[in-house]
Amino acid sequence: MMVIGITGGIGAGKSTAVNYLISKGFASIDADQIGRELTADGQPLLEKIEEQFGCVSHDGQTGNGLVLDRRAMADLVFGDSEVKEAYDELVHGEIIAVIDAKIAQLNGTDARGILLDAPLLFEASINDRCDVVILVTADMNKRIDRVSARDDAEEDDIRDRINSQMSDERKAEFSDFVVDNSGEPEEMFRQLDDIVDYLGL
Repeated sequence: MMVIGITGGIGAGKSTAVNYLISKGFASIDADQIGRELTADGQPLLEKIEEQFGCVSHDGQTGNGLVLDRRAMADLVFGDSEVKEAYDELVHGEIIAVIDAKIAQLNGTDARGILLDAPLLFEASINDRCDVVILVTADMNKRIDRVSARDDAEEDDIRDRINSQMSDERKAEFSDFVVDNSGEPEEMFRQLDDIVDYLGL
């Protein structure tokens, strides 16, 4: 079964694209959701995180009783590039193992294809699991407006978040298709339909 990577920066509309394709019969694997589940309270991965980085408390009520201090971890990771690299290597490795298992489970089902929904598709080297990759992009001002309305965030903070990610230009070099979501959602849906038709799915 074909695995289609779907990626895009904050505010580009990747989730809207994924939800549309799910409505058309595609199965989806959400890399971010897997990451949240792996670092949820009481999960075994927290033992490895504590050993390498700290940022874990022992006042949880489930599993091993460990709770990730997400704010402390974020401050540590974004304050030191070497720490970020080590953390990403640890967590991304665990995420990829779950993704591989989910792809195996979905193969042979009646889904039209498997969507691998991952904002950090390239950064985490998950793109090698994909047969093709679709990049969802949008005009910078449109992205800022969307995130501001969704998160009630300041423009400067949003720009900093966008600029901290791999650029769309760089992502486009590694993508098979680029979908522009600067207009109305229906315009993006038509582009996605054209891609699905081209792939024969």
